[in-house]
Amino acid sequence: MADDLTTTLTSGAIRFTGLGSGTDFESMVTKLVEVEQTHTKRLESWRAQWEAKSESFDSLSTALLSLKTTLDGMNTPDEFLVKQVASSNPLALTATAGSAAEESSHQIEVVSLATNDMHMGAVIFSSPDQVISGGASGTFAFTVGSRQVSVDVTSTTTLSQFANLINSDPDNRNAVRASVINDGSGYRLQIRSMDLGASNDFIVDDVLTSPNLLANFGKSQFIETQNARNAQLRVDGFPLIPPTQTADILKTTVAGAASTDVVSASGGTFKFAYAGNIHSITISASDTWADLAANITAATGVTASATDAFGSLEFTLAGEPGSANQISIINAPGTNVESLQARHFSQIQGATDGYIERATNAISDVIPGVTMNLTSTGSSTLTTSLDPESVTSNVQTFVESVNAVLQQIKEQTQVTTVGSSVSGSLLTGNYGLQMIQQKIKNILAEKGVGFDYDMDPLISLGSIGITTDTSEGSPTFGLLKLDQSAFSAALTSNPDAVARLFSADYYPSTKEMVNGQAVESSNFKFDSYVKGITGAGDFAVSYTVDAGGNITAASINGYAAGIDGNKIVATGDGNTARGLAVEILNLTPGSYSGQVQIKSGKAEELSQEIKKLTDPLTGTLEILKDNYQDIMDSIDDKIAYEERRLALLERTLRLRFANLEAVLGNYDNISTQLSSQIKSLPGSSS
Repeated sequence: MADDLTTTLTSGAIRFTGLGSGTDFESMVTKLVEVEQTHTKRLESWRAQWEAKSESFDSLSTALLSLKTTLDGMNTPDEFLVKQVASSNPLALTATAGSAAEESSHQIEVVSLATNDMHMGAVIFSSPDQVISGGASGTFAFTVGSRQVSVDVTSTTTLSQFANLINSDPDNRNAVRASVINDGSGYRLQIRSMDLGASNDFIVDDVLTSPNLLANFGKSQFIETQNARNAQLRVDGFPLIPPTQTADILKTTVAGAASTDVVSASGGTFKFAYAGNIHSITISASDTWADLAANITAATGVTASATDAFGSLEFTLAGEPGSANQISIINAPGTNVESLQARHFSQIQGATDGYIERATNAISDVIPGVTMNLTSTGSSTLTTSLDPESVTSNVQTFVESVNAVLQQIKEQTQVTTVGSSVSGSLLTGNYGLQMIQQKIKNILAEKGVGFDYDMDPLISLGSIGITTDTSEGSPTFGLLKLDQSAFSAALTSNPDAVARLFSADYYPSTKEMVNGQAVESSNFKFDSYVKGITGAGDFAVSYTVDAGGNITAASINGYAAGIDGNKIVATGDGNTARGLAVEILNLTPGSYSGQVQIKSGKAEELSQEIKKLTDPLTGTLEILKDNYQDIMDSIDDKIAYEERRLALLERTLRLRFANLEAVLGNYDNISTQLSSQIKSLPGSSS
């Protein structure tokens, strides 16, 4: 039988390569299996549709995240409401303006720039590898600002190693930078303070520096090539000429102490730098605060006083007038009495030459909203104005970026009608996509979060000329459109209101009704909020005051509020206003109510919604994609089942046809034998 069958076994399957019956069973098996693959192909086609839908959501997620990036670039007033400032003398100063800058002009005179302290060693060394210490170890000590630094050297320390030791000393922390300079005659040590300002003098401490180092690195062995000083300005004619110098005045208050009390039972040291010199005042175990004040006054040129005031001690230090007369208290290990550490002192008045002074050349607290960058002495006129082109460009970018997302959703869900034929897109009728689209449209159409119809001049995008195209058949149907003239009019008449609508960053306001009119509340005012906890919104406020002027009950946003003196604070899990603090102004007996609004601009509102939609764990898009993946996984299981079923079917068919071939072969043999026997019978013809 085996000789009559031509079979090939491949991976356990029978392959027919030529059957004696002449029947092409191989093709029959192939065709039968192909017929049975119809369901598998349907499943594969079905899966491809779900995969295409999932990929569409991936594409939409990418578009939304791109929109969020754009929105995050304009969600604060400084980013959105672009102001421009021009300097008539950019060689003296340039400037930048934030959203708070007013349209104005200011006359600026730069009298001096802020500088750092720079010292060049007077001693010349023949090589950077020359030993500096005279063959003995020692300590080099100096102060800079409120910091004391001591650098230990060995008997073999070279000049270049010395510079590295100063720079890497843990107490230095980049307060000064040491370099080895070749001036042509030899090598010198240069030391410069890294911070600008008159309070950052570098001063060698001759008392703590080892005698063997004083010859080369004592205070007198350094040449001051640049003095640390403050930037000095005259702004809009102030100060008048000649200016009046002021003195540095520092004060600390010691609760429960008196001028006759002992400063420290264990004694100690009070150390400070003043007018380029270091002063170290020894405090004995019996010295009182009055004694310390007298000792400082007698020895340093600083006037000290110890005054008893309401059960506390006020200890005051006052220098001579002039910017160079800064008082810098040197912290431990310089000053080793805790109550005299620098952090306990407050500056009551700064030492100046009478000008507006700052320890930096980037000054942002003189003209509101304007940062001046001083580059040279001289005079300039700064002119600040709105940059309408840049603001309009921000709005156009907003509209175009939002439309890119809306257009993608439109293409994914549109219905096409050609004659009587109606066809949908890949995601037409998808509930999840409809929900996303509706959330975006609601934000674009509704009033801003925390905005009030009575109090805010602009409350929605429609009020500044941004609307939705409702003309069916229009190529921009359903997309945003910008009325340039309406927007320009709004920007011209009230640029701050336009900026708040787009980019209010928790901008607060209050409201109460008086004789039927909405006005800013005179009973309470916004105090503070907790970033990341307090949400934006319009929150009802109510409180009751008793006959003694005490707040007895209060609520914010419908939740009982905490009471802290004349402040009430929003509390309660689930309370959007949680953390909002309101200061009560009217403590007359009675009950009062109103609202506090915390405004969030449309850019931030839309950005936060996109953040929710695209959240990798809980976002709507991610949930939809997870659901689709579950469906595709289920289809994959069905396809795998079908593939196993078809493989089994193919093996079964081959076995059946193999058996059939064997039967046919057997009958063929019988037929051959019978024919042979018949031919061998007498009278048969061959």
